[in-house]
Amino acid sequence: MFISASMFGGMVEEIVDLIVDNKLKLFISPDLTDEVFEKLNEFHANDAIIKKVMAVLEKGKVVVPEIKITACRDPEDNFVLELAESSEANYIITRDKDLLDLPGNAWKSTKIVKPEEFLFLIRSPKITM
Repeated sequence: MFISASMFGGMVEEIVDLIVDNKLKLFISPDLTDEVFEKLNEFHANDAIIKKVMAVLEKGKVVVPEIKITACRDPEDNFVLELAESSEANYIITRDKDLLDLPGNAWKSTKIVKPEEFLFLIRSPKITM
């Protein structure tokens, strides 16, 4: 999502801006950082994009999961669930179908949503009874 925001803007960039403005908390892990830099290399990102992504990552709180999870049908995505559980994250924001297809669109207490769903949720007025 970091790379998408940096390269294409749009809704994902709105979420990244909330992180940069300290309005959302971002959790990162060594595995997530490795994945981001691997994708930057894969997409031949230029220096400007790399700087934008690094600025976002610097806002993240580093969590080193001490658990191993094998719940995702794509084993390469399990590190995201490990990070979410270890950091007690409220949301995983992704377009990854393997994560979105987990039962209940959640991993334990962490909801798994697409960027547009997340923006809708945070913009909706709270209903009280």
